[in-house]
Amino acid sequence: MRAGIALTLFTVISVIFCGLSYAGEEPQVKNRYKIVKTIYLMATYNSLNNRQLSRETACAYLHAEEYANKSEVAFQCGVPVGTIMTIIGPVPEIWLPFVAKRYFVQLDPDLSRGLDVILALNRGIEGNLDGLNPELFGRLE
Repeated sequence: MRAGIALTLFTVISVIFCGLSYAGEEPQVKNRYKIVKTIYLMATYNSLNNRQLSRETACAYLHAEEYANKSEVAFQCGVPVGTIMTIIGPVPEIWLPFVAKRYFVQLDPDLSRGLDVILALNRGIEGNLDGLNPELFGRLE
């Protein structure tokens, strides 16, 4: 009985923090997608003590929704419809519970200001189009 409750609780928490899992569906390196609904690029500083904008001091993330600007946010902008996103490769995995799969991507036009751009399969980005939300992305052949 306890094992069943623990498994149910784990599943609920996983869905809340990681989003739904789409087994076997993952973006592949070099796959290209067209943005079909505005998403957001948000860059954050690695440290509040160093607010330089470089690959070593900040990173950019794609989000389905716009977030509030906080002290760690370097910039945030909308990624317009029609932008092409190319999967560059997976971000090295760290083993922590509730961490979604993450990929380095390239945007065309490039809005990154020289930063690495990370796409995490969570918080509305995930779906059944190679692991991506088809309301936000369309596959290019």
